[in-house]
Amino acid sequence: MRKKQAAGRILTLSVMVLGAIAIWSFLIHFGVGAISGSLHNLGLAGFIIFCSYTLGVLGLLGVSWYVIAPSTPLRQLPGFVFGRIMREVAADILPLAQLGGFVVGVRGACLFGVSTSLAIASTLVDLGAEMAGQLLFTMIGLSVLSLRPPPNFPHKIVDPAIYAGLVLGIVTAAGFFFSQHFAPRILTRLSVRWPEKMRAHLASVQLELADIYRQPARVALSMGLHLMAWLVAVGGVWLTLRLMGARMPLPMVLVMESLVYLLRSVAFFVPGALGIMEGGYVLLGPILGLPAEIALSLALIKRGRDLAIGSLAVATWQILEGRWLLGWSSRPSS
Repeated sequence: MRKKQAAGRILTLSVMVLGAIAIWSFLIHFGVGAISGSLHNLGLAGFIIFCSYTLGVLGLLGVSWYVIAPSTPLRQLPGFVFGRIMREVAADILPLAQLGGFVVGVRGACLFGVSTSLAIASTLVDLGAEMAGQLLFTMIGLSVLSLRPPPNFPHKIVDPAIYAGLVLGIVTAAGFFFSQHFAPRILTRLSVRWPEKMRAHLASVQLELADIYRQPARVALSMGLHLMAWLVAVGGVWLTLRLMGARMPLPMVLVMESLVYLLRSVAFFVPGALGIMEGGYVLLGPILGLPAEIALSLALIKRGRDLAIGSLAVATWQILEGRWLLGWSSRPSS
């Protein structure tokens, strides 16, 4: 067991190092001067605008998670928003796999009074809703691409990879939703010899899942809100490019963002999609009419935004944990 864990850590570290090398190679190839010029055009004010815009999108994603939970009072909405931000932060700037991000997100919600069983159950459903929303977002991007293909678009090379990734995403999302119906039964059988407390927690999560799926309209609403969040995020990227001095049509920004998100989803095993996101922008940007150095600058700005928001979120998280440990706030719900 320890050997497998050590091998997993080594593999994760190796992937992160390769991603960092890829980013450094892009910087050398396209020239630091050209990239720094784009960053200078954006300026501090533009960067703050982009960060603020992203916080609004994350707030909408928090609402997408909140609407799944049945009979949850409005006062607990901040817990879902903060938990969603922490899930994103853990996936983007902390050296954690996706599973670690889910755990951190659940913990963030619990610090605001959301029960652990509800946080876990609603997170499982929210992940499926997010996958469905992203797939719809990608389909919209592909529809725009088919209606307004850029000149000299290499369909024979790019299309097979795009549709293979889309099929993989559909199968994954369908399997994820399906597994939520039969996995609890398997876990119940396997948990016969588990400690009583663990079996009680599992039973609570199963009850919460059953309550959630008794209201499918909430799940459908969450999917729609996720899709809305991705579409709203496109506007933030378009605005940021304008502030950088780049003139890219909004439909092409939509296509680029939808394909980059698809690429990141397929490469979910890479912590923070390090090197994957940058490579996606460098490859897709020129095809869709955005110079490679500006596309790379956009990717680096997104990294800086994630670090800025993530640093504030982690600091807030530690303050909340410290208040609980010192007994200055009530114990998180179980």
